[in-house]
Amino acid sequence: MRIRTIQMIVFLLAILLSGKVTAQIYSDDATKLFNPLTDDITKRLPNIRVLIDSAVANSPSVRYEELKADYYYYEQLTQQRYWMEHFSFNLDWNWGVWNFHDTQTSSLASPFRIDLNSLRDNFAIGFYIRFPLATIVDRRNRINKQKKWQELSFVQREINRQFVVQQTIEAYDMMIQWQNYIRIYNDYQRFTEIQMAMAQNQFLNGEISTAEYTRLKEIQTRGAIEYQQAIAEFSKNYRILEILTGINFNLINVLR
Repeated sequence: MRIRTIQMIVFLLAILLSGKVTAQIYSDDATKLFNPLTDDITKRLPNIRVLIDSAVANSPSVRYEELKADYYYYEQLTQQRYWMEHFSFNLDWNWGVWNFHDTQTSSLASPFRIDLNSLRDNFAIGFYIRFPLATIVDRRNRINKQKKWQELSFVQREINRQFVVQQTIEAYDMMIQWQNYIRIYNDYQRFTEIQMAMAQNQFLNGEISTAEYTRLKEIQTRGAIEYQQAIAEFSKNYRILEILTGINFNLINVLR
């Protein structure tokens, strides 16, 4: 009888402390609180279509392929304008002082030296055209190759987009599924707690054996573990959805 009284006191203290902590949380910001046991997560988050659009817009892989497509478009412009590299226009101008030192000899006279100092400048304009045959013949093929690179990037972007959509839907559905599991395991845990309380009284009164008491305790422990796993999986998919969409849902899970 004394043992049961102590257990009852501990149980009541646990309830009071839990209520105090919960009240403190609610007093902080009640609008951010979310209880998977009583609230519907689908009503606290944006519509699934909004989440998908945000995830696609926030996806680095989709953005990467868009940038690649832009790069190949500029490469296409380069190929279209490549023929201009075979036209050249030159403009040269030189100015300076030239010193000449010459020594001349002949069989009729003795050698003599000539020193000249010249100030000169010159100006030249030139223009030429040089067209390799490959530039003319292969021009259209080079342009089409760059267009195909763009098409490949667009296709890869769509593949990446569909993958992001799939990830978002899976995380969203798994989050809902694990919320349902939380409710199921919570009911199961309450049932096992009642069952365990009855078994404890029966064990103390000698109505059940130690083996039976141990079996019931294992059932209760397994239910508690599954309940905590469901909470953890729900929170994990919730965070995955935040990362994929780039949106901070700003909800506080009171069961964590």
